[in-house]
Amino acid sequence: MLNKVCVLSVRVKDLQESIDFYSNVLGFKLSKYYGDKIVSLQHNEIPIVLEEDENTIHHPMQNVFLGIQSENLDKDIAHFKSKSVKILFDEPRPCPPGRYTIIEDPTGNQIEIVEFSNLNEH
Repeated sequence: MLNKVCVLSVRVKDLQESIDFYSNVLGFKLSKYYGDKIVSLQHNEIPIVLEEDENTIHHPMQNVFLGIQSENLDKDIAHFKSKSVKILFDEPRPCPPGRYTIIEDPTGNQIEIVEFSNLNEH
């Protein structure tokens, strides 16, 4: 069966700039270099790979998002603002499990930051 995700790859324009973003803004630690254009980040479940690709194009609409869980969305938004991260919404938006916002990495890949606050309300 082909129903088990084994890796999530993120294509980026500049690997070093992206390592800085994913490490210093999102808090991921570097796991391994696989050459000068590809690295993996430490993650407990699905490995996240950053791959530099000079042909990467920023599309205004993405169909797949990296979703990262937030324990305190307001605090994380303040952190993003202090790091001059592009945030798509001025205020968090509601979603079925709680609230979310969307940020962009240096390449323009959109990342959903989700706070699960409505899980115990049913």
